[in-house]
Amino acid sequence: MSGRIPNENLPYISALLVTRNEQDYIEMALMSYINQDYPKNKYEILVVDGGSTDATMDIVRKMKRKYEDTHFSITILDNPKQILASGWNVGIQAAKGEYVIRIDAHAKAERDFLYKSAETILQVDAVCVGGKLVTKTLGDGNGAISKVLSSPFGVGNSSFRVSERSGFVDTAVYGLYKKSIFQEVGYFDEKYVRNQDLQMHARIRKHGGRFYFNPDIRCEYYARNTTKKMVRQGFQNGKWNMILLKEDRSGLSIRHLVPFTFVLFLIAAGAGGFVYKPLWILQASVLLLHLLLGVYFGIRGGAKGKEALVMPFLFLLLHISYGSGFLVGVLK
Repeated sequence: MSGRIPNENLPYISALLVTRNEQDYIEMALMSYINQDYPKNKYEILVVDGGSTDATMDIVRKMKRKYEDTHFSITILDNPKQILASGWNVGIQAAKGEYVIRIDAHAKAERDFLYKSAETILQVDAVCVGGKLVTKTLGDGNGAISKVLSSPFGVGNSSFRVSERSGFVDTAVYGLYKKSIFQEVGYFDEKYVRNQDLQMHARIRKHGGRFYFNPDIRCEYYARNTTKKMVRQGFQNGKWNMILLKEDRSGLSIRHLVPFTFVLFLIAAGAGGFVYKPLWILQASVLLLHLLLGVYFGIRGGAKGKEALVMPFLFLLLHISYGSGFLVGVLK
C-alpha cells in the first residue's frame, strides 16, 4: 500500500477506550490516541468508564481539559454494568463515525495506528482490520512475563501475535470495524465477562464478514506485570473460553484446547499412577519435556541469564492456570 490518502478521503473514526480502575495505564493509552497523525477533525475519542474508584477519571478529565478543542472531541460515557462487553456497546451506540476502533486501557497505539487501519480497510474487502500486538510489561519492556506472553509456545500461533504476513484471518485484535456490522449481527453479548470479542467475531464470520490482518498496524499491550496477575488472568481466560465453547464451538480454535488437554493428562496420570506407577514416570517425562521446550522458546525469544531460567516455569504456570480455568468452565 503506497501513497498517502488525502485527508478529505479519510473516513470519520470513533476511537473507544473502555476502562475501570486503570490509573497506572490510562494516561499512556489516552495519549496514544491523542497523538495520532490522523486528522484531528476526522476522529473522536470516547472514554467509557465502569465506575472507577481510583484516580482514573481524574486523569481523564484533566487530559480532556488540556487537549480537547473545537477540532478534537473527547467524550466521557458511563458504563454502569462495568464489564467490557457493555462498555463497548455503550461506545458503539454513541459513536458518530462510520468506523469504530478500540484499544484496551493497558495498550498504547503507534502514532499511525488510525491511519494505517483506515488505509487498510479502504483497500480490502473486510468488515474489520487489525494488526500486530507487541506484548510488554510496564516498567520492564523486556521482562520474562512479556516474553512468555509474546511467544508462540506461551500463547499459540495467533496471527496478531506472531505473524508478519498480511492476509485474511479468523479474528483481529484492536480492530477497526465498519459500524454497520453491529447493526447487522447485533452488539456484544453482555453475558460474557471475557471473550466477548471471540464470540462476536464468530457471529460476524457466520454472517459472511471477513477479517484482515496487516502487520504494519501496530499496538503495544502492557500485560499484568506480576506472576500472580498473569496466572489469575490465564485462569479467567481459560474459564470463559470453555463457557464460550459450550455455546458456540466456532468461537474457538484448536489452540485454545491444548492447555485443557495438558491439564487433563496431568490429573489423569497423577491419579492413575496410584494404580499403575509407570504413569507417574510418563507424567514426569511430559513435565520435563514441557520445561525443556520452555528453555528453547525462551532462548529463541531473546531470554538470557535469569530470564532463561525463569521462563520455563512461567510457561508451565500459564498453561496450567489456563487449562485449570478451562476445567472449571466445564462446570460453570
